[in-house]
Amino acid sequence: MLKSVEKHFPESKEIPIDTIAIKEAVRKLCERNACGYYGKNWACPPALPALDEMKAAFARYQRFALVYRVYPVKSSWDLEGMMTAIKDFGDRLAAMRDDLPPDLDHMLLGAGSCLLCPSCSYVDGEVCRRPDDMIVSLEACGIDVISLMKVNDLPYYAGPNTVTYIGGLAFDPKS
Repeated sequence: MLKSVEKHFPESKEIPIDTIAIKEAVRKLCERNACGYYGKNWACPPALPALDEMKAAFARYQRFALVYRVYPVKSSWDLEGMMTAIKDFGDRLAAMRDDLPPDLDHMLLGAGSCLLCPSCSYVDGEVCRRPDDMIVSLEACGIDVISLMKVNDLPYYAGPNTVTYIGGLAFDPKS
């Protein structure tokens, strides 16, 4: 495992990349727009490549580090706590990316919509301001996160008054 992954996500686990299933049904869930970002963010559908392109992108990599973190929240309705937690998760992902070897071929995936900019340029019809920093979620790539965690014997539900955020790093150590 990469040291930068373990440094920022001690509870990470390298999983077989062939346990990652990219499914149209998961991508279709984005169209319901429960999060409010569908069609409003460069890191969300429909702005993302088609799933066959996502599958081709994954095929380039040999290894995958699944990263996750459990955060305490006051209740299942504690949206402020959840937003604080996802910001911390995103900050950890960015710090991990910054610590990766500069020549490492990789694809970094996170949880939820990209929140790097206060307002995404997608809604204004402009190009992404930070395309090299953007972090796309596992779900937006069509990955069923709950199944992925189960298949790899990792906990998804950590009990009441918690939220778990999950991301990953696909990488090729030969680069």
